[in-house]
Amino acid sequence: MSKKLTYFYLIPLWAVLLAGCVFSLLKTTYFELYVYNEIPKYKSDHPLLLLVLLAVFLLLAYKGSRLLDRQSLSAKRLSYIAGGWAFLLSLFFVLLFRCGAVCDSGFLSDYAVQFMKGDYSALTEGEYLHHYPFQLGMIALLELLYRAFGVENYLAFQLLNVIAIVSIILSLNRITEELFEEEKVRKLEAVISLGMLPLYLFATFVYGDIIGVALGIWAIYCGIRYIKEEKVRYLLVSGLLFMVAVVVKSNIYVLMVAFVIAMLIKMFQNKRWWLILLLFGIILGSQAGIKGVETMYAKRAGIEQIPDGTPKIAWIAMGLQEADEDNNGCGWYNGYNWAVYKDSGYDEEATTRACVENIRDSLKRFAQDPKEAVYFFYKKFVSQWNAPTFQAMITNEWYSRYTENKPPLADFLIYGSGRKILYQLMNFYHLFMFIAGTAGCWSLIKNWKLERAYFALNIFGGFLFHMIWEAQSRYILGYYVMMLPLAAVGCMHIFGRMAKCQVKINERKRKSK
Repeated sequence: MSKKLTYFYLIPLWAVLLAGCVFSLLKTTYFELYVYNEIPKYKSDHPLLLLVLLAVFLLLAYKGSRLLDRQSLSAKRLSYIAGGWAFLLSLFFVLLFRCGAVCDSGFLSDYAVQFMKGDYSALTEGEYLHHYPFQLGMIALLELLYRAFGVENYLAFQLLNVIAIVSIILSLNRITEELFEEEKVRKLEAVISLGMLPLYLFATFVYGDIIGVALGIWAIYCGIRYIKEEKVRYLLVSGLLFMVAVVVKSNIYVLMVAFVIAMLIKMFQNKRWWLILLLFGIILGSQAGIKGVETMYAKRAGIEQIPDGTPKIAWIAMGLQEADEDNNGCGWYNGYNWAVYKDSGYDEEATTRACVENIRDSLKRFAQDPKEAVYFFYKKFVSQWNAPTFQAMITNEWYSRYTENKPPLADFLIYGSGRKILYQLMNFYHLFMFIAGTAGCWSLIKNWKLERAYFALNIFGGFLFHMIWEAQSRYILGYYVMMLPLAAVGCMHIFGRMAKCQVKINERKRKSK
């Protein structure tokens, strides 16, 4: 029964990844330089050239994998090499681009400094934190770093990002080991992770994305360990990690929902009904970090409680709005969630009613024109999942725009020919990841285990959530990175097919002699 239940998302996930292969081969999503809004643009790719390059790459990779098998280099040591590579490359980008904090991260940095000075005006009606109080966790982290290392010390935060990136690489390798229990798959995962350029480029980003993903993936690892070993301590550690993760990045709730679903399936499998109480405690505990931060700032600001902010339904309403000349893309940020709260007089019920009505209008539009609905969600999908840089390049250009005396190499990589080189590398890697990930997902379906189905649920949950929520391709980066174990096992099966073909070719050659 559990197996059949998971097929309701495993098969759609495989179809989504397969569609990603086709879209990655035919078109690509990119972002232009010198803009002030993330506006996804689309252009045709070079499918024949990509296929030829992919064939050559897979052939070389197949030969290389056979050499790797003969080497005495262990999977564990190779994972440390991958972690070292992630550290060096991420640190290189941090020191090279010298990014600051602008836009939302700039606002949060300013508010952290204001809070340190006893100025809490950002919490008053109509101000940024009155709209978005969920950002207080990020402000608390910035304030903590500023008190320890100096005000507006962005480098301290970026070094924390570097540590988080290394942690992501190491945790995914451990997850690969737990899921597939094969030395070869773990080695392949470590090697494939070397090409995860968008992740390394995001080390410069003064925001909670990377730190939240790192904590979330370690929570997933503990969830997998519980499914395999049924030791309660793994559930408790997962709960603690989720509690901290959602403080810095609220979207990590997507991973927590997947965790709860998987644990409920495990509960029904083993008929351990007491687990429901523990899961309920973990769900409540996940709010403890947020409530703690809010209570601290409410007390310091001398107010009874932190405002509830814009209702979350506003992000769903915005996520279903179509693009126009003044919009950033299908379902991308367009200021609606800010405006509707303001226009409703900062009344939560009135805002919710307005958003529900807006959602009804969107659904009515889709029902009246199904072709438009299909095209809308196609555009929303490719604008997020078919952007090989996941906004890494535009983010570094944007956040280093006002940095003076950057090294010539920084300008070369951000504005010059180096930008094109990085883009083409990420574009090819993107196609490879989707093809290998699709093969890996099919392998999961054929060789089902609950821990594997649970891991895949996290990726599917990310897909589903951001098809109805506000769209951003950088939001997808965490789920893209989580495809590494799938890509590794997919590669192993692709190489297995290639080995069988080689045996048949050799047999034909022997017969022809």
